Formats: sequence, C-alpha cells, structure tokens
Amino acid sequence: MFYLSAITRRGLTRRATILGAGGLLLSTLAHAQTPAPVATRVDSLRAARRGTPEFYPAQLTFTNGRQVQAFLPGYATCFLDRVECYETSPDRIPPPPLKAVAVERLRALSVDGHHYESLVLKGKPLGLLAENLGTPGPVELFGYAKTKNDMLIPVPLAMPLLISTGTHEKYYWYVRTRGGELREVPRGDGEFAKEMSTFFAANPNLAARIREKEKGARVEDMRQLVQTYNDQQRGK
Repeated sequence: MFYLSAITRRGLTRRATILGAGGLLLSTLAHAQTPAPVATRVDSLRAARRGTPEFYPAQLTFTNGRQVQAFLPGYATCFLDRVECYETSPDRIPPPPLKAVAVERLRALSVDGHHYESLVLKGKPLGLLAENLGTPGPVELFGYAKTKNDMLIPVPLAMPLLISTGTHEKYYWYVRTRGGELREVPRGDGEFAKEMSTFFAANPNLAARIREKEKGARVEDMRQLVQTYNDQQRGK
C-alpha cells in the first residue's frame, strides 16, 4: 500500500490510497480523530508513540438491505472495486486489522456527511461506489479520473475545476437526470458534442457551446457544465 499526493477540500487535507492487485480503494483523509493513547506494555507504548489510525464512522448498506456500522481510514469522491474499513473502532492500541468489502456487495455508503451509491449502467454494476458531484438540480454527475500511467484516482474537488492534463489525462463521467437512467458520457470530441448538446438541450446557449466544441465546454469540463445547467434550471 502506498499514498498519493494530498488534496484539499474545505480546508481539510485528504490523501488518496491505492490498494494492490486485488483492486484499489480511493480515499482522501479529512479532519483526523486521534485521542491520546494509553498503554501499559512495551509494545503498546511503542504503538502509542506512533499514534492510533485516523478514521471516520460510516454506515454500509449491503445489496440485501442489511446495514452495518464500520470505520473508514478515509474517503474521496468514489470507491473503485472495494472499500477498506475497520469492523470495530480503531481507537485502541493495537488497532484492529483493516477489512476489504467488495463494492459489488454494497448498495450505498454514508460517511462524514457524504452519501455514495453503487452505480448500475444498463443493468450491469460498474464496480463503482460514487458520490453525486453535481450541484443541486435536475442533473446528477458521477465520475473518476485516470492518470497518464493508468492509475485510477478520484476526481479532484479543489478549485479550479480544470486540472492540468499532465496529471489527469482522462475523465470518466456518468450523468443521470433525477429519476432517470444512468448514462456514460462519451469521451471523444465528436460523440461528446453530439450527445451532450442533446442532453443539455433545455439550455440552448449551453447546448450550442457544446455543439461547437468551445473551450470550457468539453468532456473535462463536465462539472462546470452540470453546474451551469443546474443553476439555470433552478432559476426558472
């Protein structure tokens, strides 16, 4: 296990964690909870000097409806393949071992005020537990990014929305109108312009920008496009 660079959101620092061959958990850490450790044995004293793990209480909802309390070492905009968690509070020395739960077993996850759902495209689970990244409005947006070396990471939340393609080469987006079916956003310029100009047709100006492939109206700009559309729809 190793760690990616930190991302800041609302003044809180998180770091992305990549798991090994079995899959990866994308997680970004926020405000830490590290109570003062108490230990009486030599090995516990050593652990106390290192400190207890950072963690966040969470609720996992399985596909059969069963709900389980757990503790996450971190979270981000999405989880791919699996969620790593503690079954019991890690606020002890030594801490309990981390467990991995396959995303396919989960329907939803709530942690630290963030709510995630398992995405299904045309009846097929995507192995993606994602948070809606769209601003309030009729269109919901989910996604992740892939770096130039094919490492999957959560979509950065820090402003500005446009991130250097030297770091994030590809964006994988999924959109859904509230109550509708999930659809994948095309990444090719031509298909993106054709499909998304139709998808956002209720905002003619925005649709025209997308159709003309204007700068700031392309696939990497999906968060801003959804924000613009939702803001306009709410204002009607």
